[in-house]
Amino acid sequence: MNPLLVPLIESIGHNFRVVLASGSPRRKELLDRLNLSYEVIPSNFAEDLDKSRFASAADYVISNAVIKAQEVYQRIRDQSNKPVLVIGADTVVVSSDGVILEKPASPEDAADTLKGLSGKSNMVYTGVCLIIGGTEAGNVTIEKAIESTEVTFDELDDDMLQAYVSTGEPTDKAGSYAYQSYACFFIKEIKGDFYNVVGFPCARFYQMLRDLHRRGVL
Repeated sequence: MNPLLVPLIESIGHNFRVVLASGSPRRKELLDRLNLSYEVIPSNFAEDLDKSRFASAADYVISNAVIKAQEVYQRIRDQSNKPVLVIGADTVVVSSDGVILEKPASPEDAADTLKGLSGKSNMVYTGVCLIIGGTEAGNVTIEKAIESTEVTFDELDDDMLQAYVSTGEPTDKAGSYAYQSYACFFIKEIKGDFYNVVGFPCARFYQMLRDLHRRGVL
């Protein structure tokens, strides 16, 4: 199969220093499919915002994405001889009770989270923030988007629950599960963007790039 070679993407990779402000291997894997020339510089943001200050999970997740992108942009903006495009993203899972679920603190925490999701639907939100900075000070564009996907779990029996936690897969996953891997055996329905659940809404990201190009930013 031939690679996906989109003129717009090739142009962005040539004319901008593109940086993914995330160390997520899943986001990197998805971004690689676009054949965009970029580098990875993970954000140092501690992700310690007070959730109670936000009116919704969507507000919370986009705030995280913006801060991640801004932190990296501030570090590299004076180190580049061409315009910079920084990609920030954050994903959270929200239970049917409205609780924001991020990465589990321990295997026990993961098991408790999965028990709470069993037989119910949860929402996955990903915030994406693009910061485009020119070579001139103050010439900065910030573009934001939020994608949401509904995920419905089957009833999780104890054997599957313990076996899944024992794989270690829930450890670094928002909501303690990875639909693209073993969790496919107990997720019975998804409504929305599959890749949003993986951690990066590819179609929305490409739409953002296309819209910015049409506006003359990229």
